[in-house]
Amino acid sequence: MLAVDGVTRELVDVNPAAELLTGYSREELIGKHPRMLHSEEESHYLTQAFTDAPDYTLTLSNCSLKTKDGRMVPIRISSAPAAAAGDRSLAIITFTDITEIKETEHKLSTQNWALSAYAAAISAQKQQTSPEALLQSLCEAITCESAYLCAWVGIAEDDPAKTLRIAACAGSAASIITGLNLSWSADTLTGHSTMGACIRANQVQVMQDSENYHLQEWRDRARLCGIRSSVAVPFGGPDIGRCGLLVYAAHPEAFEKEAIDVFQHLAEQIGHGLRAIEQTRLLQAEHLRLEQTQVQLTETLTATVAAMSVTMEMRDPYTAGHEERVSGLAYAIGKKMGWSEDRLLGLRLASLVHDIGKISIPSRILNQVTPLTTAQRALIQEHPETAYQILKDVPFHWPIADMVRQHHEKLDGSGYPLGLKGDEILPESRVLAVADIVEAMASARPFRPALGLDAALAEIERLSGPQLDAEVVRVCVSLFRDHEFQLPIVETV
Repeated sequence: MLAVDGVTRELVDVNPAAELLTGYSREELIGKHPRMLHSEEESHYLTQAFTDAPDYTLTLSNCSLKTKDGRMVPIRISSAPAAAAGDRSLAIITFTDITEIKETEHKLSTQNWALSAYAAAISAQKQQTSPEALLQSLCEAITCESAYLCAWVGIAEDDPAKTLRIAACAGSAASIITGLNLSWSADTLTGHSTMGACIRANQVQVMQDSENYHLQEWRDRARLCGIRSSVAVPFGGPDIGRCGLLVYAAHPEAFEKEAIDVFQHLAEQIGHGLRAIEQTRLLQAEHLRLEQTQVQLTETLTATVAAMSVTMEMRDPYTAGHEERVSGLAYAIGKKMGWSEDRLLGLRLASLVHDIGKISIPSRILNQVTPLTTAQRALIQEHPETAYQILKDVPFHWPIADMVRQHHEKLDGSGYPLGLKGDEILPESRVLAVADIVEAMASARPFRPALGLDAALAEIERLSGPQLDAEVVRVCVSLFRDHEFQLPIVETV
């Protein structure tokens, strides 16, 4: 507390607390003007403030007291109305030391800056799919908060010069690293910078005030860029190497422990993000490799199936092209039903080898012009099971062997070789059954001439529901009657 003469505005008396706070003795203060306790700029401001308050009643926050040893102490000033004391008027002015309050506010501010930057950086991280874009978006997110003038990420190279490569940089003070040959080597000047030391020691490095920094060149650069403090945080790992995140602030001591903790956690998240991107890249590469392998395998199997089909046709010239025509019709039915191209490919391959089991039947029976005996018919009905045994171990992407095995099954269980019913029969086999009947009846056979397309369509409509899938029959019939599909013309021998 200070007693001030209302006329001369000189100090008349002070209490012991004033002596302790200012560093001056009571004797040194009495008779002096209070302006000695403030900077020149603030002295003018305070003089005007008291002039504008005739009775000396006012309260001022965010002021500073200049101590005897030159320190600046944050204070709050308040004064009571001037009162008569004998033959003079005195005003009592109170200086309250608010250092702890300011320190708490500063800590909260630095923590809030850091948390704000962290939130923005994490949000940006979720939107990036490449390491370069991730790091750049992080730096931009950090510096969108005005307290941080620049953020950059350095990656340690293992070359002889121990180069420190700038992977990303953003902010209004990005020029602080422009034109520098950065290194993390202890034998270079930049290797002793905040980032160089951070990378080399793998430890957090803090510069609380650039005016006290040990490297003159960096002090000069910081002053030109308006930088007063910085923090460098290491991160990395086996997949991404040794890296560091460096953030510059416009305020001294902008990186309290709480803020440093936030940036350490952010650096960890950057490392996780980079590893996640790398893992995604590897998975995508492996997925692409598997897709290419599958394509190659499918092409090989398709060529093999085609060879099997040709082999069958060479044994049975009367059914030459039968499997190819069934394949074309089955594909058209499946396509109109909305099946995917992958599923249609499986259906097409099954159609091309659906009669491969007949390879075990003597040619004389296949080409016989007289009616088949009961024993011969039983032998022919074994061909779906024979086909299954031939195809079951071939590594198709689709259940080709089962599709072929079931193409003579009927919904009511009257088919062969397993007597399956309803949903026990694969959808592809139901399509194949309809296409097989239509093509067989529309084409000539050794024991009869072609019955014609109309008869074939009438037959599948008769069997629709009890034995054949009604939807498949409907689609097949509409393909022909709407002129969306036609069977190739077969030349008779």
